[in-house]
Parts: sequence; structure tokens; C-alpha cells
Amino acid sequence: MSKRRHWLFLVLGLLFAVCVGSYFCLSRRGYAEADQNHMEGFYYFFPENSDGWRFKNYSCVCLFWPLNTVDRCLGLGRCPAYEPIWGLQK
Repeated sequence: MSKRRHWLFLVLGLLFAVCVGSYFCLSRRGYAEADQNHMEGFYYFFPENSDGWRFKNYSCVCLFWPLNTVDRCLGLGRCPAYEPIWGLQK
């Protein structure tokens, strides 16, 4: 195997490990928060009514969709929640 191919596999492996690790940390934190609030779905970040939150949360939903699908197929995951309806009060 050439050095170039070796480095390519190493870099791709590290990127995959970072992606899986990030998914695991963000999703499990979101699951814990969802359990506290008695929600079925979860958010990757604590919800706030801002464009920045929408961008970060939905970017993670798109980026981690394949990992989330595998997680759910294994029976360990949940679906991401839809955006909260802001402005409603109990």
C-alpha cells in the first residue's frame, strides 16, 4: 500500500471517529434532556428561539441522519424532535 493511500485511510478513519463521537455525545445529552422534559424526540442543542440554534440543530440533524438511522435500527436511538412552537404558554 502506498504512503498516500495509507494517509488517506488514516484521515478518513479519524474523520469517521470524530463524526461518530460527536453524534454519540450530542445525541445522548439530548436524550437525557428529552427524558427530563418527557419528550419523545430530542434536540442536539438546548432549544432557543434564534436563527443560530435552528442552523446548528438542523445541520446536525442532516449530518447525523445516517448514524441516527443506524442507532434507531439497533433499538437504541430516537428521532430528532421538530422545532418547538414558540410563544405558547401553559
